[in-house]
Amino acid sequence: MKKNKLFLASLTALIAIPSVIYAIPTDDTGAVKANKSTSHEKIFIDVSSENPYFETINEMYNLGFISGYPDGTFKPAENISRKHVAVLLARVLPLEPVRQTKEFKDVPKTNLHHDSIQKVQRSGIMDGDENGNFNPDASLTRVQMAKVIDLAFDLAVKSNKDFIDVPPTHWGNEHVRALYSNGVTTGYEGYFKPNEKVTRAHYAVFIHRALNLGNENQAAPVDPPLAEKIPGQLDYYSEAELRYQIPMAITMYTMARQKVTMDNPNVVSDNEIRLRIDNDKAGQISKENLLYLKRFVERDSYFDEILDKWLEGDFSDIVQDYILLLGLESADNVAGDLELFVHERTKKAEEYYIKEIFGEEALKRHKEQYE
Repeated sequence: MKKNKLFLASLTALIAIPSVIYAIPTDDTGAVKANKSTSHEKIFIDVSSENPYFETINEMYNLGFISGYPDGTFKPAENISRKHVAVLLARVLPLEPVRQTKEFKDVPKTNLHHDSIQKVQRSGIMDGDENGNFNPDASLTRVQMAKVIDLAFDLAVKSNKDFIDVPPTHWGNEHVRALYSNGVTTGYEGYFKPNEKVTRAHYAVFIHRALNLGNENQAAPVDPPLAEKIPGQLDYYSEAELRYQIPMAITMYTMARQKVTMDNPNVVSDNEIRLRIDNDKAGQISKENLLYLKRFVERDSYFDEILDKWLEGDFSDIVQDYILLLGLESADNVAGDLELFVHERTKKAEEYYIKEIFGEEALKRHKEQYE
């Protein structure tokens, strides 16, 4: 049985005994909790109702899982430490031992969090370093957090979708896949940011989402989902192939042909339409497709900079962008002398191109996103 399901099965009993819940008052800073409140009332002075995690943090507080500080703050942006990661897991899950106890040099039995750290160690969720230390005050990175939550909640990988910065070769790939495919994390525009530190707010939210897997009343994540392309477009190359320069360059300069031509910029020839319709490399320049491609390019690369410009509606360098992309794809640098022959389409010609190749819905999408 999944550990989170076991927790949820006993949650009603816990809620029915608030005096037991609220007997967990502090963390090692001496943090104390305020009186019980609803998820809609402000509890911490530094977590306003405008905070996207406001209700989640309140709910986790009311369940007795997280604490504040004596000055009434929660410090949501403060990095969470390994000892507090252990404490929260020990509070929310009935951790079962699967291996022998291992004492850590830097966590004596007199340590306030010794028992919680021992629980996560015996359950196989967290380990120490090669020197026998647990490093209780060290911060946790996002990919380390992914591993901890994956192991703690025994998540099943439901999708092989990957973030550009956590490819299949990354040690934490399977753990991140598990979190993403279960809706525990969504990343940001194709990036997971594995080496960034986890804040107190984010850790509370991740645990909250994991506890509520399968709950139809669970609120949707506030982060944007992993971007997907428009169905039926950009199908020539696989996601694995798009991680390489030539497939990405071909994909992007093919998209740029929506806006540039080597023919008359005022009209779209029948031959041009026929070639584009028959060529399944084609994809409309749209927010969906651009965000999708950003999943596979390195930050601050030529590709990333061009995609960012196009996302903002900046096509002032579209001719130069097209020539650059063509040059990146061509080993012979045949794009070097093309500037005199490449022209930006007129607005009327571009709209005709979009309608004829991608359809009425695509033209409507274009106007909504770029006009």
